[in-house]
Amino acid sequence: MVTGNKAWALGVVAFLVGAAAMFAVTVVVDDDPKVTVQPESATKADLPRTREGLVAAWTAELEKAGKEKQDGWETLTTEELRDRYLSQYFINAPDAEDIDPGMVKRD
Repeated sequence: MVTGNKAWALGVVAFLVGAAAMFAVTVVVDDDPKVTVQPESATKADLPRTREGLVAAWTAELEKAGKEKQDGWETLTTEELRDRYLSQYFINAPDAEDIDPGMVKRD
C-alpha cells in the first residue's frame, strides 16, 4: 500500500517527468513564422532571352498546334518573335475543361 510519503514522492516524480517532457517539446517545436514566397510566373521564368531561343520555343509551340512559321518570319524583330511565341504558348495552354473535366462551374 502507498503511504503518504510515497504518494508525495510519486506525485513529485510525475510532475518533474511532465515538466521535462513539456520543456523538451517546446525546445523542439519551431515557433518561427513561416514565410511563403509565390513562385515566379512560368512564362516569365521560362521565357527565352535570345533571338535563337525565341525562334526555337516559338517553333516548338507551333508544332504542338500543327502549324508552321509564316513566310518572312526572319524579318520579325525580337520583340515580335517574343509576342508570337507568348501568343502561341497561351493558345496551346489547356482549357479548364481539359484539366478537370468533371468540374462544375459555381456561380
